[in-house]
Amino acid sequence: MLYTFAHASYDLHLFEQYAQSASCNDALLFWQDGVWALFKHASVLADCKADLYVLQQDLEARNLCLTQLAPNLSVKALNLSDWVVLTERYTPQFTR
Repeated sequence: MLYTFAHASYDLHLFEQYAQSASCNDALLFWQDGVWALFKHASVLADCKADLYVLQQDLEARNLCLTQLAPNLSVKALNLSDWVVLTERYTPQFTR
């Protein structure tokens, strides 16, 4: 399953449930203002088994650097072409 997060704020308990229920066969994608949620909830994501992704354009639009803000997380930055491939690979998709 592909979980996509496009908002800066999420209920911590609900976000923890998503992160804990995601398996190694799932992916979490942070885009738009969701890039802030990636940094805000980095400690929750540290134990997440799913692959973590962020849209590079959204990082750049907010003048954010992945290695500085989430140095302990293994997160891959994607361009738009990579994002299309990701959506083809993971089904179903769940948007928050």
